[in-house]
Amino acid sequence: MRHTPVQRHLPPLASHLLPPGKHGKLFSIREDSCWEPEEEESQVKKTCRQPPRQRRGRRQRLRVLRSLYLRLYKRTISLPFYWKIWGSLGGRRRRLGARRREGGGGSAGMEVGKAQRLGPMEEPALANHKAEEDTGSAFGLPNGFSPLPTESEAILITNVCSIGALDGPAQNGPHSQGSLTPTAEKEVPALTEEHVACVQSILDQFLQTYGSLIPLGTDEVLDKLEELFQQSFSSPARRTVVQHVIQSYQRLPGNNLVRSFRVTYKRHVLSMDDLGTLYGQNWLNDQVMNMYGDLVMDAVPDKVHFFNSFFYDKLRTKGYEGVKRWTKNVDIFSKQLLLIPIHLEVHWSLVCVDVSKRTITYFDSQRTLNRRCPKHIHKYLQAEAVKKERPDYVSDWKGYFKMNVARQNNDSDCGAFVLQYCKFLALELPFTFGQQDMPKLRRQMYKELCHCRLTM
Repeated sequence: MRHTPVQRHLPPLASHLLPPGKHGKLFSIREDSCWEPEEEESQVKKTCRQPPRQRRGRRQRLRVLRSLYLRLYKRTISLPFYWKIWGSLGGRRRRLGARRREGGGGSAGMEVGKAQRLGPMEEPALANHKAEEDTGSAFGLPNGFSPLPTESEAILITNVCSIGALDGPAQNGPHSQGSLTPTAEKEVPALTEEHVACVQSILDQFLQTYGSLIPLGTDEVLDKLEELFQQSFSSPARRTVVQHVIQSYQRLPGNNLVRSFRVTYKRHVLSMDDLGTLYGQNWLNDQVMNMYGDLVMDAVPDKVHFFNSFFYDKLRTKGYEGVKRWTKNVDIFSKQLLLIPIHLEVHWSLVCVDVSKRTITYFDSQRTLNRRCPKHIHKYLQAEAVKKERPDYVSDWKGYFKMNVARQNNDSDCGAFVLQYCKFLALELPFTFGQQDMPKLRRQMYKELCHCRLTM
């Protein structure tokens, strides 16, 4: 059985029950309670059309943002005040201005409440907060904050402690302005004319002593300046100025090196070309090797014998007959160590013979295994023992390869490593140098050759 829907008769609507809005003037109510349009249907459709989809989507996003902000900050009014009126910076402020111009004014609380759609309990509180900001109420800020101090009132800072102070804890009470400002570092004055003149005189003296500025280090110049002036020259600014003075001095003609400079020691004569092999990553020549070997022998006399750098090459090519007269005035078996430099084409190595222990040790900064070299030295020692009538040294020799020694990282410092091996072995010192020490050791060997003595 079908039920016929009952159409209820609605009572006539009064004009005061219609919602106010911009579309309220489109229809009017007559006495017979009938709805009749006052204007044409085309005009009604034109006025009642929906807003564009893009604008409707923007309004919807703004409403979602408003509801989100109200949910997040509905517990307090004062703290998120500026977050709640964020939307008024956009089109809301323009709409509020338009309403005020049309005559729809109101209090500050009502305007902000309409703009943000605040609840009935939040609007009065927000209005009071805005009124306090405008009038500067003496009852204090909302949320229990104390009122801001006036200009005549002083703020007393108490319970202030200094962290990491050396003089003890700071006292309570106001601090002076000077104690609160950080202390600026004392600026180191630049080098004076007297300092520059002193540096130039040091360079002149250095050039006369060593013939060039190859063994000169900046730290040495700084140490001399500190010794003369009793001041600190280790700051980066002063160090940079000293380096510039040294570079400017080297650019002057005639100050780079002295060509006529010579070093003479016994039968050795070193020129600037020979000493120049100690600069940078140059290869050391035979003159530097032989003179430094004599300095090693003179440092520990009657203990070490250093063979000439051409000894092994002659022994390898011509045998014992080619070198039997090299030690006619020396009893090698009365020595403790025999140092024999080995030069193979473009590489330097060392053979150290411990006579008392009857050991032949091969030192190579590149850690190459040259098995022929110890064998040649062994044959030479046997032949020399037979010629010198020392039968105790004919047999029982042992050979070793020293692998745990300082190793070079380039192809040019092998000669410098060999000279340091000789020095440290003769002085019975452990090997404490490496590749990183070679620039400093090269300058030191340059000075040792010029002074004709080793630095202990």
